[in-house]
Amino acid sequence: MTDPTDGRADVLSALLDRRSTAALVEPGPTPAQLDTILRAATTAPDHGRIRPWRFVVVSGEARARFADALEDGGVARDPDLPAGVREKLRSKAFVAPTLVAVVAAPRPAKVERWEQVASAACTGYAIVLAAHALGLGAMWKSVPFRTGPLLRDLLGMGPDDELLGWVLVGTPADPASVTGRPEPDLTGLAFHLTAGGALTPH
Repeated sequence: MTDPTDGRADVLSALLDRRSTAALVEPGPTPAQLDTILRAATTAPDHGRIRPWRFVVVSGEARARFADALEDGGVARDPDLPAGVREKLRSKAFVAPTLVAVVAAPRPAKVERWEQVASAACTGYAIVLAAHALGLGAMWKSVPFRTGPLLRDLLGMGPDDELLGWVLVGTPADPASVTGRPEPDLTGLAFHLTAGGALTPH
């Protein structure tokens, strides 16, 4: 008989062992892996089931278009952006085989906007966890700006949409770099509320 706790242990291992890594090389995720990753992203907490998010997968030669959009967004934020900074922005599109842009797309609903954006942010973490569970490396990246004419057009963003960043996905250059996270220290992070209204350390 299969132990029903086995799958739960796998989930906990993914949560506790995962590390971000920016050193990612080919191959990127297969179509089947990518489909699994995106499906996992849709399991994020979603009050009202309104799915206030959207994903845009960027890989291969399409990364050049994303590089253009990142540069355009930087220039929209600062018209005097130095050439070196522009090139650095462009380079962000090529550091992994696949990028999954996470766009918060709040919808008219009783659910407050902040909660919809929080739901979208959760999808990014789900993407990272799913990639790790599949044996891939992943890292969430962002830039100081979240808009720009070309960036908004390229990602199909509406007037209320926000780019929350993108998740790099690929094969870890060093497999050992994505596991073995140090034991987490909860000091100063976790507390218990007592019946008397005081906070005590976990």
